[in-house]
Amino acid sequence: MDQQIEKTTGEGADKLEPQSDILLVLDKKKNKIEGVKGVDEEGNLHTAEVKKSNLTDFMRVDKGDAISNFFSNFWRRINDPISFRFFKAPEISLDEILKKLQNAIDNPTPEGNKLLDALEVKYNNKLKQEEKMEAKQETNNGENAVKQEYKYDVNKIDWNVAREFGLNQEILEKTGQLDKLLKGYKTDRVFTLAANIDGAPLKGDARLALRQVDDKVQIMMSFVRYKPDLESPFFGHKFTEEDKQNLLKTGNMGRVVEITNYDGGEPTSALISLDRFTKEPVSYPQEWIKLRDEFGGVKLSDVQKKELFEGKPVLIEGMKNASSGELFSKAIQFSADERKFVFVDDGLGQKQAQQEVRGIPDQFRGRKLTDKDKALLEKGKTVFLKDLLTNDKTRLYSGNLSYDKETGKLDFSVERPKQAQDNKQGAKTQKL
Repeated sequence: MDQQIEKTTGEGADKLEPQSDILLVLDKKKNKIEGVKGVDEEGNLHTAEVKKSNLTDFMRVDKGDAISNFFSNFWRRINDPISFRFFKAPEISLDEILKKLQNAIDNPTPEGNKLLDALEVKYNNKLKQEEKMEAKQETNNGENAVKQEYKYDVNKIDWNVAREFGLNQEILEKTGQLDKLLKGYKTDRVFTLAANIDGAPLKGDARLALRQVDDKVQIMMSFVRYKPDLESPFFGHKFTEEDKQNLLKTGNMGRVVEITNYDGGEPTSALISLDRFTKEPVSYPQEWIKLRDEFGGVKLSDVQKKELFEGKPVLIEGMKNASSGELFSKAIQFSADERKFVFVDDGLGQKQAQQEVRGIPDQFRGRKLTDKDKALLEKGKTVFLKDLLTNDKTRLYSGNLSYDKETGKLDFSVERPKQAQDNKQGAKTQKL
């Protein structure tokens, strides 16, 4: 890790570096200050509530140089960086600063804005000027510098074999796949390839990836198969009947095994899935898996986290659709193919769970519905719910709940803030 921002781990982790501050972030969507744990390969920022017991989990900013080259790289790796504001705070007065920062967000004042401005780790300004200077210098030198977020250098790609199959750089650029390849991902589509190899015609659909071979970057072509080959060993692992059934049903094997296709043949604990395009087995090291604390607003238990880390499908009940607000239940599982957690149909009672959240539930967004509430909803009446708690448990809101018998779904409309305070009957509403 860079000297300027680092995560304190290992021996001596209890003795935090006094010259560094803890890196905090304001997620504008959640409107809450949290600590920054890191960013994964797909650009997702990982955060958590800051407590005395977990201070060693968070990244740190050097007091002498908050605008470091590493922070520049860190910023570029984040998906939608404008949705976040970053701050730094010393551990010695962390609790007090956290409260003041959160209060400045919840209740804006000139004094609060000054505090936010003083503690903010600002990307815009100095860093952008440095980037412009670097870009100008590179142009003057006549060099096409490879973007730092790229794993591969486009100038080192060997296009000779690709051209034999009708592929070239322009095709990959126009289809939007070159950027993915340079970042180390496979294409998210297949290409129809045709070539004549030693007088024999070869044609088929293939998914592409890049691989470093000595000083060249080769384009790897994985052709689509009619069905997966699960009879042959996969880097030392022989598929059991249960493995085969799981792979064919969900695309994921569902357990951790030792394979030998990493680090020169050394045994590695990994998960195995089927490539969703080509149907060939692919693997992902278990140690690279990044677990989240919650999915769809539902906090995961330690047991659920353990099972997810082991590659098992886990049913998560009562998740909320971010756009519609509708509750649903579904199983999630890690996909070695997609390198992230995905929804799966695995037979863990999902249909039953979905039926339970349809209809009139016993509670709504943490509020228990009384028998009178249920009776009114059943009759097509609207029930007013006051002082519901937001997911981040920082604000109260009120609104009207109704039930559609035909669809079996609940509909909820939130009152405007002023109207919610007055609690006026028949107030105008807006969708949550």
